[in-house]
Amino acid sequence: MDQLIRLTHLTFTYPHAEQPTLQNVDLTVNQGDFLVIAGDSGSGKTTLLRHLKKELLPNGQREGQITITGQSISEMTKLQSAQTIGYVSQNPRHQPVMPTVIEELAFSLENIGCPSREINRRIAEMTTYLGLDHWLHQSIETLSGGQLQLVNLAAVLILRPKVILLDEPTAQLDPLMTRNLMAILARIHQELGMTIVMTEHNLSLPITLATRMVLLNQRTIAADGSPASIMAKMFYQPTTKRFVPEVPALFLTYYPQASPLPLSVMTAQRLIRARKFRFKSVPHLTHDLKTAAGEQPILAMKNVSFSFNAEQNVVDHLNLFVNKGDWLTIVGKNGSGKSTLLSLMAGLRKPQFGKIKLNRRLIWKLSNLQRIQQLSFLSQEPTLQFGQETVIQELIVQGQQLEIKNVAERAARMLKDCRLTHLKSQNPFDLSGGQQRLLGLAIALMAEPVLLILDEPTNGLDPNTKYIVGKLLKDYQRSGGTIVMATHDMAFAAEFSDHCGFMFDGDLETILPRRQFFSENFFFTTAVNRLLRDQVPTAILVDDVVAEKGDVN
Repeated sequence: MDQLIRLTHLTFTYPHAEQPTLQNVDLTVNQGDFLVIAGDSGSGKTTLLRHLKKELLPNGQREGQITITGQSISEMTKLQSAQTIGYVSQNPRHQPVMPTVIEELAFSLENIGCPSREINRRIAEMTTYLGLDHWLHQSIETLSGGQLQLVNLAAVLILRPKVILLDEPTAQLDPLMTRNLMAILARIHQELGMTIVMTEHNLSLPITLATRMVLLNQRTIAADGSPASIMAKMFYQPTTKRFVPEVPALFLTYYPQASPLPLSVMTAQRLIRARKFRFKSVPHLTHDLKTAAGEQPILAMKNVSFSFNAEQNVVDHLNLFVNKGDWLTIVGKNGSGKSTLLSLMAGLRKPQFGKIKLNRRLIWKLSNLQRIQQLSFLSQEPTLQFGQETVIQELIVQGQQLEIKNVAERAARMLKDCRLTHLKSQNPFDLSGGQQRLLGLAIALMAEPVLLILDEPTNGLDPNTKYIVGKLLKDYQRSGGTIVMATHDMAFAAEFSDHCGFMFDGDLETILPRRQFFSENFFFTTAVNRLLRDQVPTAILVDDVVAEKGDVN
């Protein structure tokens, strides 16, 4: 194979860090690879990816060699780098620099000195290939996260690089936009022969496309091989078992002899039909009950409407009542209004029409102190809350604003609960994306609020950390807290929430118990439900089913 990228004995340590983030990493990327890099939060995935793009090399102490197409990365010119390595970041809104789509695409080409005629031709070809031609003159600010991620991909691809690097590109996308992006990446890989290197936590779709997979663990490469072989290795290790997506996990649990190991719903369905595998529900499969009628809601929204432009309501005459002790999850596509709805609940925006009450009091009539003591909000961008030099200072200052008496004690407990104690002296902006989200959650929980509002709380978190967060939130709920969460993470919502509703056309469609919600959905549901709905219609998690007796061999 033609070697494109070679890392030899790469070791890297961030300034003031006690230990390296990467240690003695050897990695080769060949022409035509579709390589997925997995690992827990803080394992160095993003740091490794940034080492493959000269302009993104992180500051710190570096040892070892990095070569791109046989040339040392340090010797590459900006033009060579732009035309060889493309990069798409995790947050779609961090990458664009121009006001409209067409200007963003032209900007990339102008930077490499393309003549005007070629710029126009390349834009026409690229936008037609990716289906972006209807957005050309649209403002970047008006695009949803999914649309914007396609524009970012187009701005990279239009330079015709040899390799595209993607850092958790689906972290902020809804399930349908995730599938759309993955389908486009599959086309680029198969039709253009493009080499792709991607970091991901949600492996369910990437492993069906990847030709190769690498697992980062303990600051170095722990495994390198085919996705199926890596899945099998990960499943039998306690530290990585949760990384294995639902479909391969189901078969490794009950049919480990199945070969090849199915990685997608389609291949699993074929195997089930061919081998006549049968599943049944566990003996005591729980069916969630609606919260008791008549209980006093802790949050009441009556006929609430909100618009940014006075022309179209993002939230349209919405009524919602959330009972004390409930965990309500709101799902829906990017741009459906979920984040706007949460900001209204949190009192960060005031509706043009309607009333929002927390414990029978209008939210916007609460003093700032009363509001932050009773209600905590974790936004999609936790860094917007950061302003201190260290992690521990963020919590201490938050505790002081809340007028907590035992600030140091509670801050230490939050660090421990959120697995951040070893990072307490770090600058919050030096943390990984997942660690920053954990810090945002720790800040939100400092108040021990009666209502916790979470906007995409699992973005950037590895499966182990997601499980820890889920258990932490369940403990908060059992202590009397109430949770309202918006998420694209169907598996997390199916495992931990109590009720779910779908945000559509400015309103929340019928709120249902989570099992009923996911078993009655067709697209916004779990892989287990898609796979086994004919055999066990109410199954939504791997633990909901067992293989029929006498069927396992």
